[in-house]
Amino acid sequence: MWRRKLVVAAALLAAIPGAHAQSRTVEDDEELINWYYAATYGTGIYKAGDRTVGVLKIPLSRTLWDSTEDRWGLRLILPVTLGVYDFSFDSVIEDGLPDRLSTLSFVPGLEFEKRIVPRWLLKPYVTAGMGWELEGDESAVIYDAGLRSRFRIGEHRETVFSLVNRLSMAGFIPSGGQHEPLGMLAIGVDAEVPFAGTLFGRPIVLSIVPIYYYYFRALRFPEFDDPDNKVHEEGELAFSVLAKQPFKVLGINVDRVGLAIRHGKDISGFRIFTTLPF
Repeated sequence: MWRRKLVVAAALLAAIPGAHAQSRTVEDDEELINWYYAATYGTGIYKAGDRTVGVLKIPLSRTLWDSTEDRWGLRLILPVTLGVYDFSFDSVIEDGLPDRLSTLSFVPGLEFEKRIVPRWLLKPYVTAGMGWELEGDESAVIYDAGLRSRFRIGEHRETVFSLVNRLSMAGFIPSGGQHEPLGMLAIGVDAEVPFAGTLFGRPIVLSIVPIYYYYFRALRFPEFDDPDNKVHEEGELAFSVLAKQPFKVLGINVDRVGLAIRHGKDISGFRIFTTLPF
């Protein structure tokens, strides 16, 4: 199972050309990664400055009870994230797959859910956990609390439009380092277009979601020659095939299969997702 996960992570890493490891001028690894971003990015790869990180996120969860008109629903979320960094396409060809992981994080939490009105779904959440660097002795406390919102705007020619938002107050505290708080606001529009096809025997629609991310406190992505490199905003375009009835794969709830392309100042990447972060 672990080897299969490593193969997936390596395949994702190999998709970006020019992701070459470079000699370091900063010696502390905790200064070269953003613990929060690595733990919440999702399955995919991103290149920030002179560091490339491959991520495999296992979104384990369990619904404790469903929401009703009079009661909030509650879900236990248990995401495990594996990371490999400073990895190059050339090394895959010459040396094969990596024989070890670089990072591991486990940030469990609770997510509430309630449809306030038929058009408006709210999901408050809170998570807290740890991240570990497996090639050294660095670690960090990672936390995130916020609110996800989905509001159905309307419908035009069978295409359904929804306003999606996320407000987050998060951060991380690296071992031996300073507290790095941050706040984030995400705004997007989900356009769901009917499609004459099925996914695992279920009717499907196509979803296109442009998303804008704004960080109230800039994310730090130190580079070898610029330890103060920061990112204030990102843009993302997500495409997915959405099943009208969710299904399970290896015990994981899946309601869609999608690909998102993300870009910001000195950071870019793509990720594969099975649910929108809204």
